Amino acid sequence: MNDMLTTKELAALLRLNEKKVYELVREGIVPHVRIAGKWLFPRKHVMRWIDENVEREKDLHVVGSDDILLGRLLTHYSRENIPRSIAYYAAVGSMEGVAALSQGKGQACCAHILDIETGEYNIPFLSRTLTDMNYVVVNLWYRKQGLIVKKGNPLGIRNIVDIAEKKARFAGRNKGSGTDVLFEYLMFRDSIQKESLKITNIVDSHLEVASKVFFDEADAGLGIEYVTHPLGLEFIPLKDERFDLIVPKELWAANAMVRIKEYLHPGYIVKISKNIPGYNLKDTGKVIYSK
Repeated sequence: MNDMLTTKELAALLRLNEKKVYELVREGIVPHVRIAGKWLFPRKHVMRWIDENVEREKDLHVVGSDDILLGRLLTHYSRENIPRSIAYYAAVGSMEGVAALSQGKGQACCAHILDIETGEYNIPFLSRTLTDMNYVVVNLWYRKQGLIVKKGNPLGIRNIVDIAEKKARFAGRNKGSGTDVLFEYLMFRDSIQKESLKITNIVDSHLEVASKVFFDEADAGLGIEYVTHPLGLEFIPLKDERFDLIVPKELWAANAMVRIKEYLHPGYIVKISKNIPGYNLKDTGKVIYSK
């Protein structure tokens, strides 16, 4: 058995044409080496690469927005399905999650991207971004987004305008997160220039925003209601947002996806998290859109 495969041999092994093999090489997907101007493929590495991709079908890789309830749900999924299947969750932000999904870096993406022109969540952005992908959008839940402030709201903050006028220290979110998109929308709606705000921190999660306010490193921040309760903070609701899961249609029937869909119903979610302030499960598990 040869240790190195030629392009033609690899194409035959994978049942692809040679042009597709060259695409895999250019995209850095398949293990390869260039020797004397010729592409060769170490058989051992190729077989391991195939095995790893088979394992991905067993496990669940979710990328996208930060969400405490989703993290809890995926933890329960892993506990109940290990070793057959484990869920991995990379909370990189909604927009980065969609970008990762488009590059095959995840099997599903959770997002809450508000379109400023239409006021619609996710679908307009996905229509502009995932032009070459067929996908399904299923609702996870709705969340209340708003301002997180200290107990008693000592500065009397009600909205973004108050934050600007009172020169309040503001904990911002990472660029590309759905919460940062909502922040841009609120500034646009209220004609607030970002330069007029005293943004003292940029953090990567809702809990980090709440922590900055709790430890007096910020006077306010934008986040979900849920995180205010453990820290005894106050919450000023500004927006009910739809939080969705986007799945490539080719993976919709994959084993791991079929299993996680069984978890997406209000009865199970309430069972694992009985007290979920700021969440609404009215459409949980409902297909919102299919392309």
